[in-house]
Amino acid sequence: MIMMFDLFKQKLPEGFFKGACDVHSHLLPGVDDGFPTEEKTLEALAFLHNHGVQSVKMTPHFMKDYPDNTREQIEHRFHAFVEKYASAPMPKLSLGGEYMLDSCFPKRLSEGFLCLDKEHTLVLCETSYMMMEPRMKEMLYDAMLKGYQPVIAHPERYVYADKPLYHRWKQKDYLFQLNLFSLAGAYGNTAQAKAHQLLKEGVYDYIGSDLHRLNSIEERVKAIKLSNKEIDLVLKLLENNERL
Repeated sequence: MIMMFDLFKQKLPEGFFKGACDVHSHLLPGVDDGFPTEEKTLEALAFLHNHGVQSVKMTPHFMKDYPDNTREQIEHRFHAFVEKYASAPMPKLSLGGEYMLDSCFPKRLSEGFLCLDKEHTLVLCETSYMMMEPRMKEMLYDAMLKGYQPVIAHPERYVYADKPLYHRWKQKDYLFQLNLFSLAGAYGNTAQAKAHQLLKEGVYDYIGSDLHRLNSIEERVKAIKLSNKEIDLVLKLLENNERL
């Protein structure tokens, strides 16, 4: 996909994310490849609070690379953090998870997923960036049989994915979550082009930061340039986030 040059693209206006809900982040400290310490997490949460972000969903990785990340363990870590820093200035926090479609997925399904929504149905899922998990369809089908709704995290980042595959995923009623910084080229030109194209096609349902580090976040936000139509579409995604 080739992103056409657009003379009318513009930077996001000041205060664009005031009142926003971030549905994808790795802010729970010390549990995955995200924020390593409580101090770093608090710094990031204060930054988001000062920029008007109203709520954040912590969505740590559940994958074979982190075998200790059981639902029970992650819930314990989350509640301990929230209780310890209840008086700190930060957005409202809630807990979800990002589930890799790998050999540990069936076990996490049996535990019950940490979901994005109050109804406990929307489960954030990812697969390898380089190749699709052969049993992806079967695993997501099993999850849907148990009443879960798959939300595919950052589909623009999967190098193997093309328009026909995205179409098949949408036909299966999978929802799509856009990574905000894909629009700034944080994951390369191909992912950026896909993100803009999929945004324009209206196939995304939610948007998240997928925040792992605080470094350069302001520069990345400044690097996002959108047409008026794209700005309206991002605002719609933020409205969808707020309903969760």
